[in-house]
Amino acid sequence: MYSPKRKKGNIAEEVTVSYLKNNGFTIKDQNYLKKWGEIDIVAEKYGKVHFIEVKSSAWGKNDGFWETEEKNDWKIELFSTKGGQARETWEHILSSDISIDPVWNMTKKKKLRLSRVIRTYLADRYPEIEPDFQIDLVSVLLDFYRKTAYIKQIENILLEEV
Repeated sequence: MYSPKRKKGNIAEEVTVSYLKNNGFTIKDQNYLKKWGEIDIVAEKYGKVHFIEVKSSAWGKNDGFWETEEKNDWKIELFSTKGGQARETWEHILSSDISIDPVWNMTKKKKLRLSRVIRTYLADRYPEIEPDFQIDLVSVLLDFYRKTAYIKQIENILLEEV
């Protein structure tokens, strides 16, 4: 049995997979795990490999949610930094004292671990020729009141050097 935190993470990852597939990505791997780290999602689009780190936070009452709700029927909204309703909703939710922007969960330690496991993945899956790749961060805010997942994708982030 998973902890509520792990179940929230699983929902965020499945919502992200759905979002990526709907936007032309092919999912290559999920939860590539080594002792020194994990890659949440490996996807490909236009011949480029995307290593996707999913960070999530929850907003709203979620008592009992884990046992009764399906994770596949969430409404997905993409955030626009140029204004509009999704941005206003995101800022309203983040202004409350019960949630934080999941992007802040991407710590220096996590970047170091991710860097190491990506190098392992590349050596394991692409021993001959390293593909063109980038690292993306997907921030997912789960709104349990509206059963809506607010997604913000930050492309081509930089990781710490080991």
